[in-house]
Amino acid sequence: MESLTDNDILPPLTIRSHHPDSKKEITLKLPIINGGMGVGVTGPELAAAVTNEGGGGVLTGVVLNYPFKEILGKYLDEEPYEANQLALAEWIATAKQKVNGGFIGVNLMVALHDFKELAFTAAKSKVDLIIAGAGLPMALPEIVSKFPDTMIAPIISSVKAARVMIRRWMSRGRPPDAMVYESIHHSGGHQGADLIEIENGEHQPEEVIGGVRKLLDENGLQDVPLIAAGGVWDKVDIKRHLAWGAQGVQMASRFLLTNEAGAEFGGISMFKKLFIENETPAILERSPAGLPGRAVLTPFSARFAYSKSEVEKEPHECPAVCLVSCEKKASIYCIAHHLTESLKNNYEEGLFFCGSNIGKPGVVKELLSVKELMYRLSHGEPVHIQPTQAIAEAV
Repeated sequence: MESLTDNDILPPLTIRSHHPDSKKEITLKLPIINGGMGVGVTGPELAAAVTNEGGGGVLTGVVLNYPFKEILGKYLDEEPYEANQLALAEWIATAKQKVNGGFIGVNLMVALHDFKELAFTAAKSKVDLIIAGAGLPMALPEIVSKFPDTMIAPIISSVKAARVMIRRWMSRGRPPDAMVYESIHHSGGHQGADLIEIENGEHQPEEVIGGVRKLLDENGLQDVPLIAAGGVWDKVDIKRHLAWGAQGVQMASRFLLTNEAGAEFGGISMFKKLFIENETPAILERSPAGLPGRAVLTPFSARFAYSKSEVEKEPHECPAVCLVSCEKKASIYCIAHHLTESLKNNYEEGLFFCGSNIGKPGVVKELLSVKELMYRLSHGEPVHIQPTQAIAEAV
């Protein structure tokens, strides 16, 4: 190994169940979990590798029927919602086997039509943690009430949203077991705010992290960790977010640049190539989910960018209404289709969600194994890295 720049030891991350019938507690050696990147970027290979290296591996549970059917040729005779559940249960079982029963989490979208069924399936499959966002998961405690050892965490983007979630869940006798804050100015994919809030610079990370930590403490939830996401790339970023009051971080974009990301679908080489070579700041584009999405600028995302005052609806078929907000006749495009195209290395039609670090000047991007990445996140970056060499490795 090259000499490293930071020898400070990162603290562990403990998550415990607040269900009255559970005493479950899990401590991760490193305060790092991976973001659940749909519709299949974070599968069992990536999630298991993160857990096996001391972090918390998280699967995506979002619209898995598309890549399973189109790329893997599985569950072809099943209806879309049923295929989603079967694929999710399969991935949880596979990941659990790879970590010898260790920690595995799942990321779900509240905006999905089958959110309730997917959350129930995840809990029934003995997942350790359900992280739910793209809407406030008000009903999640009731959905998984029969599974006390499945811990639950809402994704919030503001102190106000955190206050709403804490009050609602505590009124049901089920406080959150963790809370995930995603910065609307840095995180990839769907953002928990409208365009005006983002443009006005509202809900800055330091402000929200400090405010949510105070809110949790005031409600007697000192043992509930706040996990910060968005804009976290290296150990320096991790330490900054911990200093602001977080107990852990969630990282997505940098974990995409690992050998294990998208392994179930051939390695998603175009996704990785775009992440490394892109020098244009990430853009905000319109999504059928009704939320702004942060993505790499490509021919497809450019057609629906907010920089355009008007967009033309794209004709498309709809095998199933994935999103609550999506109407077949009114939807501007099928997001599940274009996310799947990104897994198939389709530059022209793929939707490549990304965080703010992709295209940010001065960020050195390279393809690593999860083992090497976790070592760097815990020990610091090598003193000198050749970006040109990193680009060549990803092509």
